[in-house]
Amino acid sequence: MKTYLKHFLFLITLLGGINTSASSELQHWQQAKINWQSEAGSHINILADEQPAFMALKPYIPLFEKLTGISVGFHPLEQSQMRIRRHQDLSEGLGLYDVHPMGITFLGEAQSHGWIEPLAPYLENPLITDKSWYQLEDISERSLALCRINGALYSLPFDFSAPIYFYRKDLFTRFNLKVPDTYADLLKTKVALQRAIDTDPQLKGMHAFASRTLPGAGLNTWTILPIMRAYGAQVINEHGESEFDRPETEDALKMYRNLVTGYGTPDNSRLLHFYELRNQFKQGKLASAFLASHFYNEIDTAEESDIWNKWEAAPLPAGPVARETSPWAWAFTINAHSNNKTAAWLFIQWATSEQTASLLSTGGSPPRKKVWHEKLFTLVNKPGFNNTMLWVFDHATPDRLQAGMVEFPVIGKVISYTFSQIFYGADIKESIKATHAKINADMKQLTSNRAVQQ
Repeated sequence: MKTYLKHFLFLITLLGGINTSASSELQHWQQAKINWQSEAGSHINILADEQPAFMALKPYIPLFEKLTGISVGFHPLEQSQMRIRRHQDLSEGLGLYDVHPMGITFLGEAQSHGWIEPLAPYLENPLITDKSWYQLEDISERSLALCRINGALYSLPFDFSAPIYFYRKDLFTRFNLKVPDTYADLLKTKVALQRAIDTDPQLKGMHAFASRTLPGAGLNTWTILPIMRAYGAQVINEHGESEFDRPETEDALKMYRNLVTGYGTPDNSRLLHFYELRNQFKQGKLASAFLASHFYNEIDTAEESDIWNKWEAAPLPAGPVARETSPWAWAFTINAHSNNKTAAWLFIQWATSEQTASLLSTGGSPPRKKVWHEKLFTLVNKPGFNNTMLWVFDHATPDRLQAGMVEFPVIGKVISYTFSQIFYGADIKESIKATHAKINADMKQLTSNRAVQQ
C-alpha cells in the first residue's frame, strides 16, 4: 500500500506548501474558467476498482466535494465483484452509479448497447469545460485511443500502463547477465539466472522469472497478445475472421509456455494471480517478471519494498517480427442512466485533470505527459524504467481485439482458457485448431445476435 507520507508530500508539492484555507487548497482547479459550483447540493455515486490508482484517488475526494459542493459516494470493490456490479447496473439500466470505471475489455459492449455517454458534448460545452485549462492534448494519445470507438471518446483515462520487463539489476550485474533483447534471449537468461541463483544459499527460494498464467481476458491474455503479435500472429483479422490457426501462433504460445513453466519459474506458476507476482517480486522472491508498468509505484521507496533500490525495467523483448506491448487505461465514463450527468462530468474532469494527476502519481501511473516529464522521471530516478515508459508512450498499441471490439469479452475468454490449458500440457497444435473453430463459431453467433437485436 502507498504510505500516507507519500500522499502528504505530493499534496504539499502540488499546493505549494501547507495552507488550510479553501482558496489556497483549491486554487489550481479554480483556475479553470467554469463554475465548479453549478451542481452544488447534488450527489453522485462512483464505482471503483480496488486497484492502487483508484485507492490513491480516495483521500482527495474531499477536495472535489469542497470545490464543487457535490457530495460523493465512492465505492471500491475487488475487481471481479466490480465487473459484476458494473454490468448489472449498466445492462439493467439501474442508474445506481453515475460514474463507472472502464477498461478496454468492456468499452465496446457498453458503447454498443448505449449504456454510456459519449463525452464530446461535455468536452465541447464551455459552461462546464475549460478546454484550454484541461488540455486534452496533454493526455497520451496511446491512452486516449483505448477510450475511443470509431473516433468518438466514451471515457477519459486517469491511469495508463502496459506490460514491461522488471528485473533485479543487482543480480544481473552480479552474475554478469545482459538484459534479454529477444524472447529467445529471455528463455536462455531464465535458465542461466536460475542456475546462478541456485549456487547462492542466501537466494534460496528465489525464482528467475514469472508472468501471468491464470485464465481471464485481463489476465494471461494481456501479456500473451503482445507476444503473439511480436511473432506475427493475430487472433482476428479486419473481417472478423479467426487467424488463430497459424504457425506463428504456435511459435508464440510455445515460447510463452516455456517461459512461464519449468526450470526457473515458481512451482505454482500456473496458479499465481498478478497480485501474487507483484508481491513475490517486491519481497525478493522473483528475479524478473512481466508486470504492469504502474507497478513501479509499489516498489519505489524503502517503506514499500526491500528491493526498492535494486530493480530496473526494460521494454518487453522483441519477437521475430516486432517488439510489442498491450496498453491498458483505467478510465471513467458516465452512466447513460445517471440523473446527475453534469455533476458526473465535473468529477471526471477533476479526476483526470493535470492537477489531480499529480496527486494520483502517488499510487497510479498518470497518462498525462507533463506530470511524467516534470515530476515522475526525476522522482523515480531509474534510467531504464524512464526510457521504457517513453517507449510505452510512443509505441504501445492495442491488439484488434482490445480496440473497442464488442466481442472481446467472449473471444478473450475463449483464448484465455486455451492458453491456460496449454500451460497444463494440452497439445498446442490441437488446442489452436479447436480454438480457431470456436472463435469463428462464436463470432458468427454474436454477429447473428446483433442483427436480430437491431
